Amino acid sequence: MIKLNIEKLLKEKKLSKEKFCNQMGITRWNLNQAIRNHNSISYKYLERIL
Repeated sequence: MIKLNIEKLLKEKKLSKEKFCNQMGITRWNLNQAIRNHNSISYKYLERIL
């Protein structure tokens, strides 16, 4: 299992969730679900995050 601390990374990079989601092409709701509920995330989004 891979654990990403996306909120911490965004804070370090000084990016908002909205801007990040726009760049990723996902909704903010889906991002929050992945962060908070530890749901699975698609490989294509994981690749973009990394």
